[in-house]
Parts: sequence; structure tokens; C-alpha cells
Amino acid sequence: MKKISILFLLLGAQLAFSQASTKEKTPEQPSALDSVVSPLLETDIPAEFPGGMTALRGHISSEFDHSRLNGSGKLKSVTKFLIHADGSMNSISTIGDDPSMNKEMTRVIKRIKTKWKPAMRNGQPIKTWYEIPMSISI
Repeated sequence: MKKISILFLLLGAQLAFSQASTKEKTPEQPSALDSVVSPLLETDIPAEFPGGMTALRGHISSEFDHSRLNGSGKLKSVTKFLIHADGSMNSISTIGDDPSMNKEMTRVIKRIKTKWKPAMRNGQPIKTWYEIPMSISI
């Protein structure tokens, strides 16, 4: 019984004498991407590849080289890039299960030289992010 009493006494003392530090929250600095990402949520008309999704799929399938892939099974990736108000694109990045698939998707998207029809908000073209999910079974 003495041991339990001492244990409670030590725990109680620790709680009584412990110091709680409070950090003042500093306001977060807006990042450079905040101005880029926010138009994505407020677009009236999303960005579109000339010829629509069918033309984009056709471009990807004609440029995609399956022999460059190292993985097997079902491979997935998502390619994300920025479409500017003038229809040009940059900031291409791909994430996914297989590095060789990611590299190939980035290569294929970089080969697109056609300008996109930009996203519109209030009748004005704006820059916005565009994502292309991709999955292949090998």
C-alpha cells in the first residue's frame, strides 16, 4: 500500500510542478503557391486540352513507351501541372508507385507543345492546376 501511495504522490507532484509552455502562434506566411492554388477552387470553366479529353488521351497513348517501364502488375501515377492564363504549361510533377512510370508520364506530358484552353473565372483566363491520373496493368 505504501508503494501505491508513493506512486500517486510522485505522479501528483509531477502534474503539480510541471510547466506547460505556450507558444504564441505566429501567423503563417502565405506561400507562393497559395495564389496559384486558389483559382482552382473558383473556376467557372475548367482548363481544356484542344480537342478535349479524347485528344489528350490520344496524345498520351501515342507518346507513351511501355518498354521504359520496369515494374509489373498494376502501376498507378498522377501527373500534376500548372496551366497559365495564356495556355502554356509548366511545373510538371508526377507521383506514383513506380519511378519508371512517373518518369515516363512526366516525359510524355512535357512533349505536349499545344497550348491549352485556360480555365476561366468571371470571363477572364486564369492559371490553374490540372491533374491526370494514369493506371496501367502489365
